[in-house]
Amino acid sequence: MPDSSMPDSSMPSLDPRDRHLLDQLRTALDQTEPVPAAVLTAARASLTWLTIDAELATLAEDSALLGSSVRSAPALATPRVLTFECSTGVLVFEVTPAGERRGIMGQADRAAHLLIRHSGGTIDAYTDEYGRFRVDDVLAGPVSLRCTFTDAPHAPIVTSWVVV
Repeated sequence: MPDSSMPDSSMPSLDPRDRHLLDQLRTALDQTEPVPAAVLTAARASLTWLTIDAELATLAEDSALLGSSVRSAPALATPRVLTFECSTGVLVFEVTPAGERRGIMGQADRAAHLLIRHSGGTIDAYTDEYGRFRVDDVLAGPVSLRCTFTDAPHAPIVTSWVVV
């Protein structure tokens, strides 16, 4: 939801009457069909991919897709293993459901700082010297990890968004 007290540089200069009408329309829509907070948070978080200094790590393997068929659905209590790869690093992690929250335990191929982006915000984490990490309290929904390796801080990687 835009903050009407802040000037919007993306809109051309509007007649004050038109701006007032748009503000009234925004208020009416916010009252009748508000955008869920989780959707707004996820939308804002998705814009963080615009950091062009990070290499996109592609999803190389997803245990939820292995052996699945049209008639089978993944069990909700089963941990899911995701592997992301790129030219500068590998990130493997297991997602364990716990109600509306998720636990993420994994390993980067070396020591790193992690930024876990999810619908509830962001979580900072550090791996141990072997690249292992564990993070709890991640909200179910879209998740992306940004990984900055200790030995190569100039070449971070970022995973695509996946729903966990």
